[in-house]
Amino acid sequence: MKSQLLKKALPHLIAIIVFAAIALIYCKPALDGQVLQQHDITSWKGSIHQSQEYAKTHDGNYPLWTNALFSGMPAFQIGYKGNNFIPGIVHKIMSVGLPQPAQFFMLACICFYLLAVILRINPWVGMMGALGFAYATYDPVIISVGHDTKMWTIAYMPAVLGSVILIYEKRYWLGAALTALFTSTMIAMNHPQIAYYFFIAAAIMTIFYVVRWAQQKEWKHLVLALGITAAAGLVGVATNAVNVMSTFDYQKATIRGGATALTDTTHKNKTANGLDRDYAMSYSINITEPFVMMVPRMYGGSGDKEEVSSDKSKAIAALCKQCHRNCGSNYP
Repeated sequence: MKSQLLKKALPHLIAIIVFAAIALIYCKPALDGQVLQQHDITSWKGSIHQSQEYAKTHDGNYPLWTNALFSGMPAFQIGYKGNNFIPGIVHKIMSVGLPQPAQFFMLACICFYLLAVILRINPWVGMMGALGFAYATYDPVIISVGHDTKMWTIAYMPAVLGSVILIYEKRYWLGAALTALFTSTMIAMNHPQIAYYFFIAAAIMTIFYVVRWAQQKEWKHLVLALGITAAAGLVGVATNAVNVMSTFDYQKATIRGGATALTDTTHKNKTANGLDRDYAMSYSINITEPFVMMVPRMYGGSGDKEEVSSDKSKAIAALCKQCHRNCGSNYP
């Protein structure tokens, strides 16, 4: 009995060991005391410093307003004493105690591997898929600039998806518990944009399941599955109600809610409410942008540094030569 249990558990134990080993090797400089220079984290530390100093003299309670950002804004948007303790416990367990940035990759591997197990994928194949998901080019890039909450949310997406699939495959109790648990944890990571994209993807998957259930006339299962999933998801959202509802209330007075008097109403692409299209899409390229996932730097690299030294760039040399030719000066 024990030997059979060990035989079943062995691939999973090996997977966890491999994930941890690769994460630590990949992030070895951190073990040597080096720290990532994350621009967004540095900015956040500056903006929250005022609140942290206040908390030191007020029993650890953060203020509800800060003057460190814009002309003043609610402080709970950048830091507050949360009351959703369960997601915090889950996050510590899932990260297996690894330090940053290794924990980002470890967490993404474990969550994707969980999805692979739920889908009954061969453990060794699932292990490779998990590594591919965690170390995809986009992930180290966002980690290096300090998009920590985005990476955490991305990492939890496979776990939430797998939990929903358990419900759809008629493992109601386990699926409901895990869906509520991982949904609450994913939302607690506090990156609404990525959570929003995930729910769209989950909704598309659900449509295909509904079509299959309708074709097979599984009406009872259809109602049960959708009802349980909705209830579990609601529990996950409600666990974060303090943050979610506060943000929902606050956005009404911002340019994202379209209600502020500072909103530009003369712009030709201005919508009835919310952001105008040009502002919302200012960091996007066009419909071909997803190709950068297959061809890195297809549209160029970072704007804060040169990809090639200017004195070695043939493109810059050609432009300079053309410029000098047009103005009539000599160019060596």
